[in-house]
Amino acid sequence: MKLYPIYAMGIKAYCSDLIVDANDTVYFMSICGYQTTVKGIIANFLEHNGISLDIEGNEYYLNRTYFSYKSKIKKLPSGLVHALLFPKLALPKNDEENQNSFFIFTDKDNEILSRFFRHLDEKAEIPLHPSWDSWLWQVFTNQENWIVEMNTLVGNFKGYMFEFNPLQLQDLLFEAIKNKEPEIINCMKIKGDNNNEFNFS
Repeated sequence: MKLYPIYAMGIKAYCSDLIVDANDTVYFMSICGYQTTVKGIIANFLEHNGISLDIEGNEYYLNRTYFSYKSKIKKLPSGLVHALLFPKLALPKNDEENQNSFFIFTDKDNEILSRFFRHLDEKAEIPLHPSWDSWLWQVFTNQENWIVEMNTLVGNFKGYMFEFNPLQLQDLLFEAIKNKEPEIINCMKIKGDNNNEFNFS
């Protein structure tokens, strides 16, 4: 794991993961150091004072987004602390105003689709089936700005921002059912079991 120095108002900690957009706005940040410096950097960042990051001689000036952030701080056996900072919209069952948006941050590629579906299923007003996850991902990919992959500056985490139109999503799903697209209707087929009873997938 590579650590890079991160600064704010004369204090210094170290960054192990950082995800930003094209304007160097921070959406996911992992930092470690002494408790006072880590908390100081987070406080300066949240108060719009700005922080900077040095990556092998290249300096980045980082900004916060207008979304509310969630911070988690854990004390390490060494006496140092590790902190995570990310939008509250990345949390399940959050109470943020913009409920048509959500985020995914993960360092495991095989978790992306399942996390995407869980968030969408929670926010969508129409029932969704887990087998539709790949189809839904493609639907988001085909719409303008429904899915945006952000830039990883530090670490191995990937970040995605999702924002969708609920009515348009409903129309696209109903159209797929009407056209009997296999990815959608396969879960609706009736299956018989050994007791000659029927159930839906």
